[in-house]
Amino acid sequence: MSDPFESSRRKIARAKEHIDNLTREIRIFVDGNPYVQVVEDDPNRPGYTFHKIKLTKTLPASIEDIAGDAITNLRAALDHACFGVAVAAGTPDPKNAYFPFAGDVKRLEAAIKGRCKDIPEEIYPLFRNFKPYEGGNDLLWTLNLLCTADKHKIITPMGTGVVQPGVNLKGTGFFELPTPPVWDRAKQEMVIITLGPEANYDYHLQFILFVAFDKVGAASGKAVRGLLWQTLWHVEHIVAAIEAESKRLGIVR
Repeated sequence: MSDPFESSRRKIARAKEHIDNLTREIRIFVDGNPYVQVVEDDPNRPGYTFHKIKLTKTLPASIEDIAGDAITNLRAALDHACFGVAVAAGTPDPKNAYFPFAGDVKRLEAAIKGRCKDIPEEIYPLFRNFKPYEGGNDLLWTLNLLCTADKHKIITPMGTGVVQPGVNLKGTGFFELPTPPVWDRAKQEMVIITLGPEANYDYHLQFILFVAFDKVGAASGKAVRGLLWQTLWHVEHIVAAIEAESKRLGIVR
């Protein structure tokens, strides 16, 4: 008998390739210093100025495309594992053999009964233990959200930076430091310090630009590369658990 989990492992391997490619594309973008430091007048307070970091380049579409491919492959790996179990159990052409996602724990049973009819019921407790619903397993639920979201609206550049008073800030006059500094996703900028009239300061800014998920559930604001690797390892664990349980039950030999 052929390996029922072979296609699932292929999907995971393909996702790894995408994440590696994504890492290179992100590094190229960030290393290109796609931002500048600018000074702008405060329109509401004459004489006051905002010192900002502003993005000057658009995030390459290739980054969104590659991330979308990785997400799709990871989600598909779960479905392929369920399909493989159903085939191994004697259903040559399963119609209802999908990984069950649900909006909450109360709807999980309905999802299992509806999406997993061709999978042996002995596997169902494993699905319940995975908690693939909102409020249960955040990584799984976020993967499901990302897979159904518009792939061209889920990723954004973000910045984080800090000026430390007394250490990196020397001068005279009025100043304000955001605590903490907040990256404005809509304007793609961040105010790092506000200076008052005739204020004069030298400061050293510690700034990091990274590529993050936009407003998509628990993924919001998290670094794309890190979250995708974490999700991949989790999907690998789940597929391995489904395979191990299938062999223990004698479904797969």
